[in-house]
Amino acid sequence: MTRNQPPTPRTNLPAAGATMIALSFWLACLAAALQPTSAADAGRGGILHTPSAAELHQARCPSRCGDVDIHYPFGIGPGCFRQGFELTCDNTTSSSRLFLDNSTTEVLELSPGENLLGVSPIHFNVTMKPGMNDTYNMSWEAPVKGLMAYKETGLFVVGCGVGVYLFGHDTNKPIGSCTSICLDNKEAMREANANQYSGDVGMGYCSIRMQQEVRAFGFIVGRLNGGLSALSSQGQGLSNSSIKVFLAENYNFHTVDIYSSMIDEQNVDGPYFRMAITDQPNCESAQKNKSSYACSDNSDCQDQTSGGYSCRCRSYADDENPYIMDGCQGQEFTHYLGLYIKIFNSHVMNIGFKYA
Repeated sequence: MTRNQPPTPRTNLPAAGATMIALSFWLACLAAALQPTSAADAGRGGILHTPSAAELHQARCPSRCGDVDIHYPFGIGPGCFRQGFELTCDNTTSSSRLFLDNSTTEVLELSPGENLLGVSPIHFNVTMKPGMNDTYNMSWEAPVKGLMAYKETGLFVVGCGVGVYLFGHDTNKPIGSCTSICLDNKEAMREANANQYSGDVGMGYCSIRMQQEVRAFGFIVGRLNGGLSALSSQGQGLSNSSIKVFLAENYNFHTVDIYSSMIDEQNVDGPYFRMAITDQPNCESAQKNKSSYACSDNSDCQDQTSGGYSCRCRSYADDENPYIMDGCQGQEFTHYLGLYIKIFNSHVMNIGFKYA
């Protein structure tokens, strides 16, 4: 008896062809995904090349938040910022406010031509109880890796009978120290401060300048031996005074700040941060990786002592941007400056011969 043999498998050519087409399409998509990101498809991680103004415009990058103009490498949204320089705009209040990434550091000014970023004063929560010899050990670190507190930035302290010691966060190397003391008489304190020539120290406040650009620091705040005023134990309302510690560029002290719960922000200029590109350790390394090199034509690369590098237009014009293509006009500036100097020298020589 002959058994029925199973039918010989047959290849379904149309189905196999569809599968191959689908596979080829998937591989093409994967290859596209692995290509270097452009301004349009950079995603939340930011971009790592020097974009043109047209690219940023095509990506619909916001140019303003509230009263602050936004300049690349900072930006809001995919394709609008270099990696590590993302901003967020808070539109929940009556006046929009700009912040560094998801931090509480508010941005007040952006100046890529000078590699500076202005922010609002940064306050530290120090709740020292009156009459108690409390000691606070605190620290600060820049909210973004590529930022450093500018060397002219100061740590200001307002209060009575208090001392502060500032040191490097990683090295514990001392940066400076100061003490703030008060007089019992408010009017006497006002007169004493009126005769001060320096705005960094006085009766009821003191400050420590960074003297160098730092990404992080630590400080210790403690009561001085001698009580609230360090001069008298019976101050006029000094028992109700509080300690305020904040990071700022400048501060115009008012005696009332000692007794109030917070500093009047109108008397404070926020600090500045110096920015650096940190995806490469220095200029030499960055220039070997042209695809991610941040500096545009007609700009120079400058190493940063704390690591990374920054770019500066050769014209040193503050309103130019060395981080976008054609953002600097250095060669033209230098060329015309040379012509002006030659013309000026020619006129001087002519005048000299005329009156010789």
